[in-house]
Amino acid sequence: MKKVRAAVLFMLVFTSVVEAAISRNVNGYKSHRTCINDGGAAVQKDKNKAERQTYAKAKSIKVEKIEMPEGAECGGIPVDFTGRIESLCGYEIGAVAKVSWRPNLDKDGNIVVTEKLKKPFRKCTHVELKYSKVNHALYSIRVFAPAQKKVTDDEAWAEVETMADALATKFGDKIVGWNRFDASKWCHANMKPISHQDLEVRAYKDNIEKRGKLKGSADARPEQGWAFSVTLTDRAMRVYEAGAPKANKAVADDVDAL
Repeated sequence: MKKVRAAVLFMLVFTSVVEAAISRNVNGYKSHRTCINDGGAAVQKDKNKAERQTYAKAKSIKVEKIEMPEGAECGGIPVDFTGRIESLCGYEIGAVAKVSWRPNLDKDGNIVVTEKLKKPFRKCTHVELKYSKVNHALYSIRVFAPAQKKVTDDEAWAEVETMADALATKFGDKIVGWNRFDASKWCHANMKPISHQDLEVRAYKDNIEKRGKLKGSADARPEQGWAFSVTLTDRAMRVYEAGAPKANKAVADDVDAL
């Protein structure tokens, strides 16, 4: 009798393991052992190490802003400070990140912070900030709008052009002109080559966020719409290794939306 019970118990356990394995395969999951064999644990260990190193380095940076001095170079080419955009939507290039114990890092080790804009620009209500792993200085500002419902292709392109025109008005002769690509809904600013900066406006398809919808219901199914973004990237600040930077200057409370 005991042998029969043991055999039944073995079959139940075996069936459970098989069903679990099938379920993981169907739903795209991996077992713990597979994750370890695929380097999952090693990847997490590297991630934890990078977070600790980033936090430790932040404690050694005593200034609030990194400023490149006159004569600074990027890739052996001098930086033209007269053609550079120093801030966008109230965020200043070179501002040093306030690093938490568990900072959010991208795949290259740069610090990433996403938050809501205090003052929206057009449809853009949020911002993604990237701080260089080299000096913890802000080098990328991307303001963006979540996917919009009931926006046509023509309306999306019109919004991109309107944002580009607003940027041209704001920054004057720092933007010489625009390369406009209607088919891909993208505008790229022509800036002075040795400003070492890039500015672009994009419309792109993304999933529309749906809150309060029951998972699995028809209303919760993915639906796409046009999203928008403006990105200012400073290639020089991303790689600049500071010597003795100056302290930060206060930002005016009444700064424009840009």
